[in-house]
Amino acid sequence: MAKFEKLGLGGTFDRLHSGHKLILDLASHYSEYIQIGLISEKYLHNHPKVLGDRILPFSERHLALENYFKSRNNRCSIVKIDSLGQDGQIASKSDLLALLVSQETYSGALAINRERNMLKKSPLILILSAIVTTNKGTKLSSSKIRKELFEKES
Repeated sequence: MAKFEKLGLGGTFDRLHSGHKLILDLASHYSEYIQIGLISEKYLHNHPKVLGDRILPFSERHLALENYFKSRNNRCSIVKIDSLGQDGQIASKSDLLALLVSQETYSGALAINRERNMLKKSPLILILSAIVTTNKGTKLSSSKIRKELFEKES
């Protein structure tokens, strides 16, 4: 399997769950250094999610990711993503060689590669991760976890 010096991935990473951990472990399999684009509250305000008001604060999500990588002895950097326009920063980065993407983020990764093409940079290698499912066969997602927590509180 190919190893990349630096691999990127992004997301909200609300309530770090087993699906997130599988994806983070997969990223660690491909690279010893991971750069994570972590979605900020500002981004979430402009791009609402299901029960978005229940998403943990950026600082808590950031800390959970840092602690997870420390527990695995992996190196990572976490970049705050405030807007879709920050894809341009990803497109222009020369030290990033690959992106780990899901079906949901694949179109964004293609847009990044189109922008890299316009900048005369080689495309990033896209690694598509499988959907992580529950034991009932449904997609594991933070949105479902937030919904279940909200229903328990009601």
